[in-house]
Amino acid sequence: MKLNLEKLKHALSSQTFKNDLVSNNLANVNTTGFKRDIMFVDMLDEIETDNYNKNTITEFNQGTLKNTGNPLDIAIQGKGFFVIEYEGNEYFTRDGHFTVNMDGNLINSDGFKVLGQNGEINVSIDGDKTGQISLSKAGEIFVDNEYIDSLKIVDFDDYKNLRKQGVNLFSSYNNVEGFEPENFLVLQNNLETSNVNSVNEMVELITLHRNFESTQRAVRTLDDALGKAANDIGRYR
Repeated sequence: MKLNLEKLKHALSSQTFKNDLVSNNLANVNTTGFKRDIMFVDMLDEIETDNYNKNTITEFNQGTLKNTGNPLDIAIQGKGFFVIEYEGNEYFTRDGHFTVNMDGNLINSDGFKVLGQNGEINVSIDGDKTGQISLSKAGEIFVDNEYIDSLKIVDFDDYKNLRKQGVNLFSSYNNVEGFEPENFLVLQNNLETSNVNSVNEMVELITLHRNFESTQRAVRTLDDALGKAANDIGRYR
């Protein structure tokens, strides 16, 4: 009975963890380029669930592309990530909602610089105002029809080498090098939406709440039974 109680308590802990995961997915349903997280055990076709395993997996399937009409909104169709520089380190994202800072550099929504093949991308004209920006589907950047640079876009053989770092960025685990993908398109005036399906996540959340309540009741029942057994043993000594 003690073993069953321990398993139930671990199940409660696992369900709480998963609840937080699903809630975070739902909170980011409108976050550009966000990638959904699931628990590793959800990928296994097993009858017995490992309640001790709280490892997570990020699903990297592409979200829907949405036309915004903003020339600084850029989406990647296919494989690959934009490269962002912050404090001398490179990070990777599918969020292509970019702007231009006061120095004329292309930056992401958090103010970090977007990198091109030659480093940071400056789209100002003679260090002053910004001209008309256009991009080819290969990621080439033009300002007033003059070639400036090409977006640095990289991909990885195994996405398990990527770790979420907050603010919609990924870092490379153990500094695994990325490479330029062969099959991708850069689409200006577009953004990639989150790959979270809000209906599926809500159904999952409701199921989790029901399972949590059932497990709680089972834990209370076992606790009461153990307490009663302990009292009865003490009474008949």
